Amino acid sequence: MFNAIMIGGTGATGSQVLNQLIKNKSCNKITLIGRQSCHVKDEKLVEVLIDSLFYLDSTKSYWEGNDVFFNCIGTTRKRAGGAKNFIDIELGISKIAARIALESKIPHASIISAAGANYKAWAKNWIHPLLYIKTMGEKEQTIISDFKFKFSTIFKPGFLNRKPSNKSNFTFKNKYSLPVDMLAKAMILDAENVYRKTVKNNIHYLIGNKSILNSIGASS
Repeated sequence: MFNAIMIGGTGATGSQVLNQLIKNKSCNKITLIGRQSCHVKDEKLVEVLIDSLFYLDSTKSYWEGNDVFFNCIGTTRKRAGGAKNFIDIELGISKIAARIALESKIPHASIISAAGANYKAWAKNWIHPLLYIKTMGEKEQTIISDFKFKFSTIFKPGFLNRKPSNKSNFTFKNKYSLPVDMLAKAMILDAENVYRKTVKNNIHYLIGNKSILNSIGASS
């Protein structure tokens, strides 16, 4: 049975990852680090509340003994309050978390990025689509080149449906949006496969909604 630690567990996708991990019989323990309570009580959930995710170093003792690190944080320029804050959250916090996870000898890091993300993209802070693409690409690099894990998985979905599939009239013929619970299911299955040593690639990309659906045995 594997132990998981995660950030971003109160967001649309992160909350789905958390709820599915709680129900997953292969998961022994979940450590959730965040600023706000998830308001979920379960015997295998350890919730660590801090004033800011920029203070993740204060939680180092909770990272040891975990098998997978899920980075589910996500924001927008508008919610963050500007380009600098957006970069600080998506990239800055991701870099801090990746460093602590690697220092804690966690073998597997799993991160949510976006289709089209490219750290080499030209971008200016005042052009948000380009800024988003570049920042998400740089976010991927936090677990690929900045801090190299034994296994790294990068999920690059297209448009996401913040409602779970059972509440969004989802059909597998829908090519335009991916319900967040489907993304969560793919992330957890991937973590199980890595833990069971059935994954051969050290760096694994799942690009686009079709690829993510196929990984859980669904076809778009």
